[in-house]
Amino acid sequence: MTVIGSHQARGRAGGGEALPGHAAIRIGHFEFLNGYPLYYGLEKGAGWGCFQLVRGVPTTLNRMLLAGQLDISPVSSIEYAANPGRLLLFPGTSITSDGAVDSIRLISVRPISEVRAVALTGQSATSVVLLKILLGQQYGLMPKYCALSTGVDDALAGECDAVLLIGDEALQEYHRGRWPYSYDLGELWKRFTGLPMVFALWAVRRSFYKARPDETLEVQERLVASLEYCRRHWDEVVAAAAREYEFEPELLRAYFAKLGYNLSEECRRGLKEFFRRAEAVGAVKQAPEPEFV
Repeated sequence: MTVIGSHQARGRAGGGEALPGHAAIRIGHFEFLNGYPLYYGLEKGAGWGCFQLVRGVPTTLNRMLLAGQLDISPVSSIEYAANPGRLLLFPGTSITSDGAVDSIRLISVRPISEVRAVALTGQSATSVVLLKILLGQQYGLMPKYCALSTGVDDALAGECDAVLLIGDEALQEYHRGRWPYSYDLGELWKRFTGLPMVFALWAVRRSFYKARPDETLEVQERLVASLEYCRRHWDEVVAAAAREYEFEPELLRAYFAKLGYNLSEECRRGLKEFFRRAEAVGAVKQAPEPEFV
């Protein structure tokens, strides 16, 4: 986990500072490239009050949000499903794909229908459950699962014949094309259900929203504004991302085009279907009805 800076701007509360007696709003920041457009536009806008961005992988941010160490953060879809009473969702932001997503992949030395043992990334909870749904419900498989504690090469040279990767590492392995089989989980989900896949949501702790509702809504508005800025300035966003990440601009442009950041009605149907199937495989006790600020 890395704190990457505090920002002060005029904000709805006024004056360029947090409300009197209020600490800075602690906001989670995905480390991965897929979250880049959610934050890039913030630097171009007026901002809001006083806030602090805290960078981490999804599982780290999940844990910090639920522990009260963050106030607002992207959260894995499955983590929200397991804790709906503690969180409220932002209706206008998410990370989704309507088909292939490129950065959530099963890398394998054998066809997916023959997979017997999978090494799982520890960086994403949603992707792990999604893989178990697909392997169990679509392919009728019950492979052995273990934690990915080594590099991809070592894992596939050992007892595992497949590895689940997410984020920038998954993108790199996909474009290197080193392995005989590589499966995009977003694409598999779309073929299986006909629906988009919602990988992450934006959430606020209910207690924080109750105490500071105006500032929470200001954060939501600024995130939406950030996305709108990026949609109008993709050339600028791609060029900036190419300076921070080891990917060519053409790859970045194609990757961003596959991602969705809103939460349309079709995405909400996909989210509910994911919750329903997660309940069926025992990943959550009960599929929740999403609740929004």
